[in-house]
Formats: sequence, C-alpha cells, structure tokens
Amino acid sequence: ESAAEEPRVLCIIQDTTNSKTVNERVTLNLPASTPLKRLFADVASKVGYVNGTFDLVWGNGDNITDTTPIDQNSDKPIIDAGFEPGRKNFLHLTDKDGEQPHIMPEESGTTDDSAQERFIGPLPREGSVGCTNDYVSQSYSYSSVLSKSETGYVGLVNQAMTCYLNSLLQTLFMTPEFRNALYKWEFEESEEDPVTSIPYQLQRLFVLLQTSKKRAI
Repeated sequence: ESAAEEPRVLCIIQDTTNSKTVNERVTLNLPASTPLKRLFADVASKVGYVNGTFDLVWGNGDNITDTTPIDQNSDKPIIDAGFEPGRKNFLHLTDKDGEQPHIMPEESGTTDDSAQERFIGPLPREGSVGCTNDYVSQSYSYSSVLSKSETGYVGLVNQAMTCYLNSLLQTLFMTPEFRNALYKWEFEESEEDPVTSIPYQLQRLFVLLQTSKKRAI
C-alpha cells in the first residue's frame, strides 16, 4: 500500500557512449526513495553494462547545468539528489574516466526469454513460504523495441476487440483506492482455484501493470 502511494520519479537515460552501434534511450519509473546506487544498478541491468563502468550526468532538462557525474555509491534517495517527481528527469550515460562502459557478458543458458521473464505476483505475506527472489531481483531480457515507453506506464495488448475491457481494467488500475484494496486481499489457494479466481488474476495483472518493463502485457 505504501509503495502504491509513494511518489514516482521518471528517469529518461540517453546512452551517449560508443559502446553500442545504436545509442539507446531507456526509461526507469522509480519510487522517490530509491537510493542513487540502486539507480545505477537498475540502469546497468537495463542497458547491459557492468555496474561501476559508466557515469550518469544530468541531461538537457530545464534549469539543469551541472555536468558533474552523479555519485554512484551514495545511499541518498533520488528525490534528495535533485530528481523531481511528476516530470521527466533527463540523464546522459557517459564514459567513465575516458573509458567506454564494459558490456555485461551473456550468461549461457539464458537465451530463452520465456525462462527469463518470470511472473511477478503480489508480495508473499510475512511468514509465508516462497521464493522471495521472484519478487525482489527478477531477471529480465530487455529489448529497446519492447521496453516500457518513456511515460513510465504499461499498456494492455488488445486480444481481438478487447479495447472496451482494456479501458475498464486501466481505469480500475488507475484508481488508487480500488488498487490498494485489491492488493490487501489475500488469496487462499486451499479454498479456491487460482485459474478461475477473478480477484487473484486481477492482482496478478495489476502487479504487472505496475512493475513490468514491457510496453504492454
């Protein structure tokens, strides 16, 4: 509930290095309390660079003239480091100390996108048995074509004339009171089939709308 109510910070990062053939622009929609060092870790994961081998500097946003690299080891929340909720925060990803970023080596056995992109469900209740890695450190394969749009929002795929239903689902998702009430609901697997449980499936859908890195799900 607190995560849903926390302000979000939209970061648009332009890769201005020569490490790749085509310079990429990636988007992160982060909670305002995210530490700066976590920002660097998330950027590294998304662009495929080794963390610590690149710098982030302010981009061409309004009233931004400081070109000093952002402190990548700081625990300071991004909201206290000059990032503003409710607007686009432009950053440039640059070479570090004159050297190009190191590209993360591809791990063997991770080429199957379906295996990498695991479902992220509602957080397990305290004391429950489960693999918390599925919720905290997901492994994704990123694509500049399919990545989340610069607005930070995730869409719904039209499954043949479902636009009316998609509109309703997005409206419910964007209603905080409804969304938070749904997140509080607890699914009891011993009493109900998850496949046919509408509240459970709606929980799954809302969490993906809130956390997925795709343009649409």
